[in-house]
Amino acid sequence: MLNGFSDELIAKCFHMNKTESEKLMKDQSSLNLLIKINEGIQMPNSSNSAKRKLVYNLDGARPCVEVKNGGHISSVSGKNIALLGEVGLSANRVVLEGGAVLGPIFTADSSIHLSYITKGSGRVVIVGLFGKVVLDTKVEEGDLFFVPKFFPFVVEADEGGIEFFSLKTSSKQTYGELSGGKKSIWETASPSILEASLNMTPDLSKSFKSKIAKGAVIAPPSTI
Repeated sequence: MLNGFSDELIAKCFHMNKTESEKLMKDQSSLNLLIKINEGIQMPNSSNSAKRKLVYNLDGARPCVEVKNGGHISSVSGKNIALLGEVGLSANRVVLEGGAVLGPIFTADSSIHLSYITKGSGRVVIVGLFGKVVLDTKVEEGDLFFVPKFFPFVVEADEGGIEFFSLKTSSKQTYGELSGGKKSIWETASPSILEASLNMTPDLSKSFKSKIAKGAVIAPPSTI
C-alpha cells in the first residue's frame, strides 16, 4: 500500500527520520495486495462487538415477507447495521419456490439493484421508463443482473425454485411494489386514479383493488 511513495514523503507523513523511512520502504518493495502471514505471527482474535456492528446473518433472520407456497424475503438495512444507513445501502435475500413470482417491483427513491443468483434458476423481466421491455432472459446460479433506477422488474422461479441476494443503493428496507399487498402503491390509489392511470372501467378498477388487497409482493404458482 505504501510502495511507490518516496522515502522523503513517507518520512514527512509518519514523522520518521530518514533511516526509519528507508527501512520501511525497503521492506515494502516485495509486498502485494495479498500476503501470506509468516509462521509464528499471532493474529488478534475477532471482536464480538465489531462482529455485531458489521455482520448480519440473513439466512437466520426472520423474514420480512413470507408467503405460503411462494417464498420469503429477508432484509438487512440501517435498522440492523448502522453502517449501512451511513453509506446508503441495504440488502435482501429472496427465496422463491418453484413457479412463484416476485413483483412487479418498483422503487421510487432512485435506488438501483444488483442481484446475484445463489441457487436455482428462473426468468427476469425488466421494463424501461416508457413501457418497453429491456430485458427478458433466463438466469441461473452464478449469474448477476442489474436493475437501473426507476425500472420495474419481475423475477419468476423455474420449477426447482430460485434464490438470490440483492444489494440496493438505498438504506431503506422496503420495496415500492406494483404488485399486491398492503405496501402496494395501487392499494393506496383511489378508484379514479386507477381508472385514469391504467385506463380501466369502474367495474374493472373495483375488481383490481379487491385482488390487490389479498395479494403480496410474492405470488405463489398460478393455476391459470
